[in-house]
Amino acid sequence: MTKKDKIKKLIIKAKESGDIDLLELAMELLDEIPVPEAATIAGPKADVPQLPSKFSEFSMNNINNGRQPVVTPPGRVNKFVDDGTEHKDAMNKTPEITRTERSRPKFSKVVQVCTRCNKEVEIHPSFKRDFFVCDRCLKR
Repeated sequence: MTKKDKIKKLIIKAKESGDIDLLELAMELLDEIPVPEAATIAGPKADVPQLPSKFSEFSMNNINNGRQPVVTPPGRVNKFVDDGTEHKDAMNKTPEITRTERSRPKFSKVVQVCTRCNKEVEIHPSFKRDFFVCDRCLKR
């Protein structure tokens, strides 16, 4: 019987009897037993060669700004050839139209008076309001 088994029996006996001091003593003895370190196992990466995968070029940190796909499998080529045979009937043809002239007048800036400094400022008409405050007064 090993020392560890004796301590386990002591813990069981302490639990049955309800003796807290005996349980603490058993736990201290159990903590004193050295724990063997786990042997390091060589990873499968060292023994098994990696096969090429379509996800081998995948990277979460790759910053591509949406211009190219993250995964570009080698040998992938666009095989579509536009020979002009598709969608050449009358239903799919873009109708000929005449462009209309611009009838909306060019906008003109509106003069507003600042309610704080009484300075006149020209602004875009969409920003016009009753209680106008100029940019300089907004900073204060």
